Amino acid sequence: MRVLVLSVLTSLFLCLQPGCSVSPIGSVAANNGSLKEPSSVRLTCSNDKSYSTQEVRKSDRIRDLLCEAGGRIDQKQTHRIKYHKLHSTNRYAVVGGRIGIHGSRYPVVLDTGASQPIFLNAKHVLNNKLPIYSVKDSTLDLNGHKLGLCHLPELQIGDITLADWTCLYFEPRVTARLFGVPIATKASNDNTIIVGLPVLREFKYIIFDNVAKEVEFSRNESFEVGEADLWEKYPLSIEEDFHGNTFLFVLISIAGEQTELQLDTGSGRGLAIGEALWERVRAKIHVPNLKKGKDFYPYIGRLACRRGVVAKLEVGGRTVRKAEISIFPNDSPLLLECEGLVGMQYFQNTVAVLDFERNLMWVKNRRY
Repeated sequence: MRVLVLSVLTSLFLCLQPGCSVSPIGSVAANNGSLKEPSSVRLTCSNDKSYSTQEVRKSDRIRDLLCEAGGRIDQKQTHRIKYHKLHSTNRYAVVGGRIGIHGSRYPVVLDTGASQPIFLNAKHVLNNKLPIYSVKDSTLDLNGHKLGLCHLPELQIGDITLADWTCLYFEPRVTARLFGVPIATKASNDNTIIVGLPVLREFKYIIFDNVAKEVEFSRNESFEVGEADLWEKYPLSIEEDFHGNTFLFVLISIAGEQTELQLDTGSGRGLAIGEALWERVRAKIHVPNLKKGKDFYPYIGRLACRRGVVAKLEVGGRTVRKAEISIFPNDSPLLLECEGLVGMQYFQNTVAVLDFERNLMWVKNRRY
């Protein structure tokens, strides 16, 4: 589930670096399913400066008001968590989580394709009365979703606690106008929380065991490879763009062609590439029929592509059967930062490890 951040959001997302928190005076109010900002909200940064709602709105340099570092990750010990039931149908990496110790439970997508720490929606904010700072600039939207900031006091995932993170939340999409007045939908029925790369990279390693249907996190221990000949390994790199968005890339061969792809654990699809990369590999890949279609990416929309299924595709040192492939125009918004994306469909029935300590991706030699 790649959450693409467009350049129009520069000033908002530059300010969302880990460290600043949203400290409200007041609370979120639910009024017929709508969000109401507290009368006074102060944004507090790690340099001990504090800014009122009015000061932030008046500033044309929001990035200078919000500083570095924030949010805390606590883990008692390395342990495993069962996949949420959504994994069986969607194939992406998803577990269960809870907002607060006794709060509501939600699916939590572990999404390396999301470039900011945590994404919520209006439903999470309303149901859990989370303090918010609503960005009033009408240009700050993503495919019709108005964006705001909220403070997440605590998200529990197994024995892991994500505490005091400043999150993005998506307000209800405006779907129509009545006599020129926007009519917003009620809070989305989608109750998924997205935990993005800036949080995930803080662990020494994360194991996606798609055989046992479990995820293993380790904050303090290193990944033990064991029998090295049972594993393939591929270099990982994390890059940051001008807007402060982070991207995870893996250097891996597709049909013998070495390429760097964005790794998207929040996607259950296979390979999404541009026409340029397709021209380099098409002679080595037999796709019976490429059909025109549109692939849906949350908060981006339905993007035109050509789709097909490869009976057997060599990916690194493994053979993936019934490998899904989608080919997009080179100027597709999906490909602004890369030549292509690879999702979790290519790592089903095996074990994949993101070893952030060594900057490696380990994939077990299990053919299917």
